[in-house]
Amino acid sequence: MNLFHANGKLLISGEYAVLDGAVAFAVPTRFGQTLEVNYSEESDNPVLFWEAFRYDGSLWFSTEFDLETLTVLKTTDAKFASRLLQIFKAASELNSGFFQNPTQNIHCKTRLEFPQDWGLGSSSTLIYLLAKWMNIDEFKLNDLAFKTSGYDVACAGIDSPVIYRNHAGVRTIQPINFQPEFIGQLSIVHLNRKQDTQTNVSNHYRDLPKDPEWIQAVSEVSVEMAKAQTLPEFEVLMNLHEDLIASKLGFQKAKDLHFPDYEGSVKSLGAWGGDFVLVTEREGFLDYFQSKGFGTVLALGEVFI
Repeated sequence: MNLFHANGKLLISGEYAVLDGAVAFAVPTRFGQTLEVNYSEESDNPVLFWEAFRYDGSLWFSTEFDLETLTVLKTTDAKFASRLLQIFKAASELNSGFFQNPTQNIHCKTRLEFPQDWGLGSSSTLIYLLAKWMNIDEFKLNDLAFKTSGYDVACAGIDSPVIYRNHAGVRTIQPINFQPEFIGQLSIVHLNRKQDTQTNVSNHYRDLPKDPEWIQAVSEVSVEMAKAQTLPEFEVLMNLHEDLIASKLGFQKAKDLHFPDYEGSVKSLGAWGGDFVLVTEREGFLDYFQSKGFGTVLALGEVFI
């Protein structure tokens, strides 16, 4: 048996702009995904059995691929099976010998360590896991399969917060120590729904004119957030980042939309409008968010690695 693990991710700053080379500040999460691979009996018609399990152990997807032709034999979800097959074919471009002349059946099991609607990187962890299993570069596989910035793939394989940049074909991943005195006053709140990050970005950012000055401004905020020493300083940067993104995309900020009377700062994480927001704590903050119907509140310092 081969067992692989990938970390989840939270993008603290740099959302959207990271796609165009801006500096981003991201943290890997303790909650990720595992891949278990077992090679079984030899077969004249070898098959890859794939099963995907939720964090509670329930099965949410299964499929079978013909290994000789890399085609779907049967599945519970044709759309996801087709997407998985595309990733396999992309991986085959990077390691042409991996699926050649198969002789054994293969049984793969993935298990998420977080609810699917948390949006901590089910796709990026999958890319990383498959890359490790197939002995290929995870960033090259991501470029072929998803064409995203890759910050989430970086988080999948690193055990510290990172300053990340993918600019002009040069990828920079700088591990940092983010343990400010106010770490215990930062929490993330789930907004009770999951955004499709790629669709959201496509609809609201990719077609907008590129603005080098705006990208640079986002980069500077990312760097300063990672270095902030006091909570008031961090809150100023959170608010500035929200203003920058709102000015570019024309979106309503999460605080204005959901928590206009909250005394602390609120910042969207990742795609605006879904998944988690980062909040700075005030007295009674748990009661506040729960009274608003947002029951999933996690201390940031206990979530990231």
